[in-house]
Amino acid sequence: MPRAARRKPGRPAARKGRVDPRESLLDAAARLYTGSGPHSLRAVAAAAGVTPAMVHYYFGDRHGLDDALLERALARVLERVSQVRRLEDLPATVAQAFAAEPWIPPLLVREVLAEGGRFRRRFIERYASNVARLMPGMLEAEITAGRLRRDLDPKLAFVSLLGMLGFAFIARPVMEPVLGLRYDAAFVARFAEHTRRLFLEGARA
Repeated sequence: MPRAARRKPGRPAARKGRVDPRESLLDAAARLYTGSGPHSLRAVAAAAGVTPAMVHYYFGDRHGLDDALLERALARVLERVSQVRRLEDLPATVAQAFAAEPWIPPLLVREVLAEGGRFRRRFIERYASNVARLMPGMLEAEITAGRLRRDLDPKLAFVSLLGMLGFAFIARPVMEPVLGLRYDAAFVARFAEHTRRLFLEGARA
């Protein structure tokens, strides 16, 4: 009987029809973040139904897991935003992206915005720069077409709109108990429409 071919060392092969273990670990980490913030690698492994050694194999340590989690999420957000063709669709797109993965804003604060954030340079080069080229350009096109005020600065307008959308999710832990808000699907839809009207009615020609 011929001997079975030995698999070369390296990343474990995903069996046909089964979820990639690395993706399962990222999904488990995202669920834990959504609940109560960062967890130990052991807790992530337990949530994914694997051993802690598997987490170390794919990510090395807590920082490696955070980086991979943030990179996957930001790639998804960028993909959504890059598909927006109309300015009026942007608020709903951004709000839904943050609502779908609510752990992104606090992780951004810690790993990107905080002094010494380890992910800042990569975030600027891979994600922020792309969005910064896309959105002000869309605003400038609207100004040129006469649909937005000619005295509007595209870059400042972009900062204002992003601040209106992003702060609500960064400040969610405070806004929910203080204002009695519940960040469910109905709230996200109302908030996106409110922001769209607030911005566009002030910016329209």
